[in-house]
Amino acid sequence: MRRNGTFASDGEAASANQGPADRTVAATADAGPRITFATRQRQLDERTRVLGVEGELDLASAPNLKWALADALSGGTNRLVVDLAAVRFIDSTALGVLVGVHRGLDAGARMAIVCTHPDVLNIFELTGLDATFDIFRNLDDALAHVRGSADTAG
Repeated sequence: MRRNGTFASDGEAASANQGPADRTVAATADAGPRITFATRQRQLDERTRVLGVEGELDLASAPNLKWALADALSGGTNRLVVDLAAVRFIDSTALGVLVGVHRGLDAGARMAIVCTHPDVLNIFELTGLDATFDIFRNLDDALAHVRGSADTAG
């Protein structure tokens, strides 16, 4: 972890001069080590990115999630995996951000979500959004889906 509360991505040197493609957002509730929200982006190829999200997605973190998603979809990216495997909580505000981004995708763009936490999966099911999003239990299946190698959500 960097001193400013952000994470360096694979092979990235910690630097104060980050560009939008490698910007990571983090916020903490206090000065302790517990991260309440953080994102990290990985560009896999010219069209595919993974946005990893950690912590809690709520009213306070929703604007940062929206900015991170906008950054992830910039520069020709049209295949996005939102990795929520490290998310412990999600509320309606954050769900609204995900729905808004999903609805705003360009024609031909694909978005998949990785979700493993039972409470977060339950929220997707209770809201009926499990039928809206392509949700997978692991990153490999989600990547196969956005790249067109999978026919159904898992």
